[in-house]
Amino acid sequence: GWSWEENKLFEVPLAVVDEQQPDRWEVIAAIVGGEKSAEDMQKHYVVLLEDLQYIGSGELDHKLGGLD
Repeated sequence: GWSWEENKLFEVPLAVVDEQQPDRWEVIAAIVGGEKSAEDMQKHYVVLLEDLQYIGSGELDHKLGGLD
């Protein structure tokens, strides 16, 4: 899993390291530090994109609708 702190550390290099940079995930992993690898960074990014698509789809609103 990813801690809140790790997620916050992930956000900054994700925003500033160019998507076209060949070693992007290695650079991001070096900035984030800790024990997470470049592969971990890339996988976490994919999960983040999936979460954003899910939220954007409106499905989340339907599930939360019963909480009113």
